[in-house]
This record gives sequence, structure tokens and C-alpha cells, in this order.
Amino acid sequence: MIPGLTGSILQTKVSKMSAWLLPVDRHSFLQTVQHILYICVTLLLSEGVMAQQRFIIEPQDTSAIEGSTAILKCKVANMVGGLQWTRDNFALGMDRNLPGFPRYQMIGGQTQVGSETIGEHNLKITEVNLEDDAEYQCQVGATENVQGIRSHTAKLNVLLPPDRPRIENGMRVAVVVGRLANITCRANNGKPSATITWHMDGQRLTEMIYSRSIPKVNDKRVDSVGIITINATKDDEGRRIECKAENEAMVLPFSTFATLDVQYPPYITMMTNLSRTIREYDYIRIFCRVEAANPRGITWRWLRNGRILHGETRDVLDIPSISRAYHQNTITCEGSNPVGSTRKNKELNVEFGPLFVGDPQHTAVNLNQPATLRCDATGNPPPSIIWTKKGSLHPQGSSPELRIPKVGEGNLGVYVCTANVLGFNSISREIYLLQNAPPTIMSEVKQYAVTGENAEVECMAMSVPKPDKIIWMRDGIPINYATSGRFSAMEEDLPYGRKSTLQIINVNEEDFGDYNCSVINNYGKDVAVIHLIEKAVPPLPIIIGGAVGGLAVLFIIILACVLYHRYKSAETGSVLGSYTDTDSSTDKKREKSDSPSTLMDQWRQDYNKDLNRYSADYDEVLYAGKDPKGNNNQYRVIDPFSNENVYRDTSQIFGGEYTSQSDDVGSDRYGPAYSGQYPLSSFRGDYADSRLPPACLSTTKLATNV
Repeated sequence: MIPGLTGSILQTKVSKMSAWLLPVDRHSFLQTVQHILYICVTLLLSEGVMAQQRFIIEPQDTSAIEGSTAILKCKVANMVGGLQWTRDNFALGMDRNLPGFPRYQMIGGQTQVGSETIGEHNLKITEVNLEDDAEYQCQVGATENVQGIRSHTAKLNVLLPPDRPRIENGMRVAVVVGRLANITCRANNGKPSATITWHMDGQRLTEMIYSRSIPKVNDKRVDSVGIITINATKDDEGRRIECKAENEAMVLPFSTFATLDVQYPPYITMMTNLSRTIREYDYIRIFCRVEAANPRGITWRWLRNGRILHGETRDVLDIPSISRAYHQNTITCEGSNPVGSTRKNKELNVEFGPLFVGDPQHTAVNLNQPATLRCDATGNPPPSIIWTKKGSLHPQGSSPELRIPKVGEGNLGVYVCTANVLGFNSISREIYLLQNAPPTIMSEVKQYAVTGENAEVECMAMSVPKPDKIIWMRDGIPINYATSGRFSAMEEDLPYGRKSTLQIINVNEEDFGDYNCSVINNYGKDVAVIHLIEKAVPPLPIIIGGAVGGLAVLFIIILACVLYHRYKSAETGSVLGSYTDTDSSTDKKREKSDSPSTLMDQWRQDYNKDLNRYSADYDEVLYAGKDPKGNNNQYRVIDPFSNENVYRDTSQIFGGEYTSQSDDVGSDRYGPAYSGQYPLSSFRGDYADSRLPPACLSTTKLATNV
């Protein structure tokens, strides 16, 4: 368009011309004609301006799929200048064939509309690619009298489908039951970025999904990433999860899939080889079986009450002979694979026979006072308790506690507590009801030591209740252990009293003589004088000669037995007869040796040997007093439950008559005493382990030293 020639200017000129036509004089007329001519020229020029080149159609933003053909339209009216297209401000040229750009050309013809000529100059791009993605403009050049024109910019958006999607976790995705797992799918090089969707069994998944686009550097393409988080269950094993990717350049989406490899710790069950209740000493095998696991490689571990059983690495645990110690124990088997571990627990219920709890709790009372005897036992099922009095089958009670409201002389003695569990052997123990009384010293009055060696002088007292103190005196003066340097005393509680042992280091001549032992309890005291006598040691040649002689005698006896055996075999003429006689003889000897009285005598001999370790030169067991017959070399042992009158009166223990114990032997039945088990026939040795009853001295011969 021409500057200054606008519609408003033209209207102004016409108005002026109308005003000039009004004067009638000649000069005015000439001026009017000039103005009219000027106006005509101006109108002609204005008509030329209205016919300037202009755009009828300008290019618009367009999208084209890679490989397709794109057309950008441009129509111009009254074009007088040259026309060209630009791509990102780079001129493509005015030749309609656009040499140098084989895929580009301008297409279209010309049409006449009225007085205007309209020409099409559309830009056609074939086999569109990413290079063509740019801004385009149609431009018409200027002439001497016509100004050039430019269309507005149009964007050609080239669409590229993405690469086929790929699941980065692989074609088989390992996921663990109970653990959240991310599965990632990528679709690269799309334009625009691809939309990623997830599907399983034909159903689209919409939860726990995340996606993002990653533009490429110096490139117009975009990588797309889709992530889905799944919480797989065991039932998802083998299912296919599908990833689809699509954008505007695609008619149908691309897809790929992966198979879920659902991994989980072992699913295990636990059982035993017994369908019934477990009983003590049963052979038990505990099985752990794998119901399912992925992966299958299982390692095993066993625990008992939370503590690892080392060396147990199989899927079975063997207990060859189960004990009551396993009752209510928790056995755990643990199966592990690379994914994790699973545990199964089993609490064992072991049935077992009765067992007494603790030591026998003997009771000491005063007459006419109440007393309670207690007997606690454990077992599974819980045991029943029956009380009887020794020598009677009449039940005295059936609970762990036996209450006697008022103790008389007839109530004193031995009570038997029997515990029973159905299906198991019963057990019994003896509980003593004793009468409180002053102590009684029951040690040997003569004890022996060797010069230059260490010695022990024993003072053993039966005391119900326990002694308050035991005092050792020498020459009427209590021994001062701290200043003596060689004397010390050690006390040991016995089930029915207490034993004090005076220890002397490196005995010399001055240490032999009399020692006073005083025992005191709440009911009185007892004093005994113990003579420590030097024991002569035979010369070494005599000892060696005795040993040689003993071996010779033993050899002669063996030789005689062999000769006798051969003689008997020859006499019978039959090997079978010889065996029969020998067996018969042996059976008779066994019957004799197994008889209760013989076993008791042998036990007393062995037990009294230990008692007489300081009196081996004498034939009888020593007692703290002389035999009433006047033999100074014969001493006797007090049996506190014997009816026989002995040197020290023991009737104060029970205050009356007492029935002696029988010789039957049972588990934990004979060994009771005040506050523990004890033997009553002697007071030396291991009292806690004694099982045999004291013999009645009126009917049993005392053992002699051999």
C-alpha cells in the first residue's frame, strides 16, 4: 500500500472539491478545474492502491506423521512480486520446483476472480521426516510501487512413533510376596512422548502407576518411562503383565509383556511320628515338610526354646529317647531360601511319671503341738498323693500336705508319701515326724592319726532341732583357730543333725590326747570326750612282705579252683553235666547273695569300713562308750530307731515306741531324715545318696572290719 493514500484522505479531497465548485468567477473556476483534475488523478491512484497484492489464504499449523506428505497452503491475490517459502527463516527459493530440496515443491494454479488474479503457491513436502519439523512462512517480494508481504508463521509438527517398548526387568520379572516391586517399561524416541499403559489379563491397571518423559539432548524426540508398583501374591505366579506405548503418530499401540516370577519363602508344615500323646522315653521324630517355595533350594535350622541346635541341618529332628526335660519346650524348625525364612513352632506335651520335688522335708515338733508334713511331686498328668504311716496300709491323707492337729507319741515316726501318675510306676519317700530333744553325740570315742600327717577328728551329733553351735576344747580351753595356725574346724549339716570336723595340720606328739566336743541346741547340750590316739605304721618291709604273701595265697586259691573244676568235669564225664552243676551252684550262691538280709549285711560291712577308717585294728564298730559287757575293744553303733537299749538312750528322739523299718527298697523310699536323706546305721559316707534303710540292731549282726 502507498503511504498517505487512505480512505480518510480521499474523503477530505472530495469535500474540498465540493467547496471549490461554489465560486463562479473565472479565476476561481480555473482553480476549481485544477482541483478537479488533481482529485481525478488522486482517485485513479487510489484505485491502483486498492488493487495491491494480498494473501487470500495463509499457512496454518499442521501435523504430519513421519513418511507422509504435508501441504502448507498459501494463496495470493494481485501478486506482482516474487513468492518464496522460508523454513525456520531460511529461504527455500522462488522456483516452484525448489531445486536443492527434492522433497519440496510449490503446487497450485491461478484463477481470475473479478478484476483480481488469485494464485496458489502451496508448499508440498513428501516423505516427511524430523528434518521438516520447523516453522514455515510464505513471503511475496516488493516492487517499485508495491510493498512486499509476509504470511504469519505456521508450525509443521512432524509426528514420530516411539520405538517398541521394552520392560527393563526382563522377560521374566522376579517379585517377592509381601514386598513392593517396581516394574519399568521404556518407549524411546517418540514425538511427542509416548503414553505408557499397563495391563494384566486384559484388564488395564490404574493404581500405583508413575510415568515421566525425558527429552533428548539436541533432538526433538522424547523417551518415555512408565513404572508400575505391584504387591504380588503367590497366586500371581506365571501371570503376564503387559506394557503398551502409543502417541499421535500411531494407529495401534505397541506392546510388550513379561511373566511374573513370584518368589516367596518356604511354606512349611510340622508334624511328629506319633499320633498319640508323647510319653517319656519315646522315640520322637519331628518332620518339617515344604508345601511350596520359590526358589526351591531350602536350608534347615532347628531351635529348642529359641536356642539353636547345632548340627541339625536336615528337615527332620530325631530325639531317640525323649525325657521329661522336653515337657512344654518349644521346638522350632526354620526353612530358608534366598528370599527369606519361615518358622514353625511346636510345643511338646510329654507325659512322664511322678518325681519328687526337692529333698524330704522332715518335721520336728513338741508333743501336743500341731504338725504339717509336706510332700511335693511333679508329673504329667499331675500326680495324686497318698499318705500312709510306715507299717500300715491305712491312708492318712491324699493331698501334698498332711496335717496333724495335735501330735502325740503315737503320731511320731515315719510317714510314707506315695505319688502316682496313671500309666507310670508309683514312687514313695519317707517323711519323718520327730520330737524336739537335746542333742546326742554319736561319734567314736577313740580316733586315730599318724604323726607328721594331717588328721581329722569328727564330732557327729543327732540333734532335733539343728545345733546352735559346736565347741571344741582342749584341756578345758576352747581351741583358738586363729592363733593356733594348725587347727581349723569345718561343720557339715546332716539330715538329722550336724557334724563338726576338727582338722589338724602336720600332727605332732603334743596333739595326741583328749578333745572335748560340746553340742548345744535349744533343748539342751551333750558333751563327749574323744581320744586322739597315735596309730602305728608297719615298717615298709612288712608291708611289702604282706603284699607278696597275699598274692601268693591268691595264686594258690585260683590254682585250687582250676584243679577242682577239672576234677569235677572228669568225675561226671559230661561237659553238659559239669555246666549244669556249676549253674545250679551258681544259682544257689546268687540266691543266697541276693537275699535281703545278706545284701543288708554286705552293705553294712562296706559302710562301716568307711566309718572305722580310724579303728581298723579292731574287730567291731566303735561307739562313743564302752560295751556293757566290759570289753574295751568292742564298740557299737547307735541306730536311733532301734528298740535295743544302748549306751546312749535314744528314746528321746520319738519319745516312745517305734516300729523298725522293713528291708524293702524303692526309688527314694529309704533315705529320709531330718531335712534330707540319711542312713541311720552309720554316720560316715555320702549321706545324700544313701538308699538303704537302717537295720534293726536287735536282729542284724554288726559288720566287722576286715
